[in-house]
Amino acid sequence: MQKFALAFILTVLLSACASQTVPWQNPNLPSDQWSKDWRACKRWAEQQVGYNDDDSHGPFKDFDRAAAKRQLDAYAGSCMRERGYYPKGR
Repeated sequence: MQKFALAFILTVLLSACASQTVPWQNPNLPSDQWSKDWRACKRWAEQQVGYNDDDSHGPFKDFDRAAAKRQLDAYAGSCMRERGYYPKGR
């Protein structure tokens, strides 16, 4: 139960941080829509990857964590591109 609560709190905190900065843009949509789509894509990516961080440490765990982040970023990016967005600064 404690692991679930910790994972939930971590997810909420990360979602709050992610919603402040949206690294994608779509000039055909209002900017307030960007953060909604970004959050939806991040949630979808988390479901696809299914990685569950248990806060343990070690070289293999660090590798798994880094690999999961790369997968999350790739899935979220794919989702945003499908919605017509492109990365900011491009």
